[in-house]
Amino acid sequence: IKKPYKKRMTAEAQRRVVLEYLRAVMQKRISFRSAEERKEGAERMVREAAQLRLLFRKLAAGFGEDADGHCDTIAAIAEVIKLTDPSLLYLEVSTLVSKYPDIRDEHIGALLAMRGDTSRDLKQTIIETLEQGPTQANPNYVPIFKEIMVPSLNVAKLLK
Repeated sequence: IKKPYKKRMTAEAQRRVVLEYLRAVMQKRISFRSAEERKEGAERMVREAAQLRLLFRKLAAGFGEDADGHCDTIAAIAEVIKLTDPSLLYLEVSTLVSKYPDIRDEHIGALLAMRGDTSRDLKQTIIETLEQGPTQANPNYVPIFKEIMVPSLNVAKLLK
């Protein structure tokens, strides 16, 4: 495969793999029961992101570009899951929203539900507060969350 096509194909493959990974995480009905389970789950996600990063770096060797962008999304999601202090949850989620401006309420709701330790009131407060704040998109940002559908059932249950 010629270099420009290989470069484009590798970038698209990475985007699709990360997209499917995030889709699986967001759509599974996983609910961690303890801080230890959250930590183990998040560490597994970080390890898998590192493996994907290594694979795509090898595939992208010689292109002179950073091939980590999408793999960092998995690690960012893992940070929200791993967080042990619920009082810092809003800050971590707002960082996620500023990094990934296409992330929607449904994604945040699914992520908070997965944690298993946040009350409905806290989830609703975080989502409502984030809706009010403006998000400045990085001009180089390639949207990934807009392609991830989350069952609307989760958000409806969270906000009741």
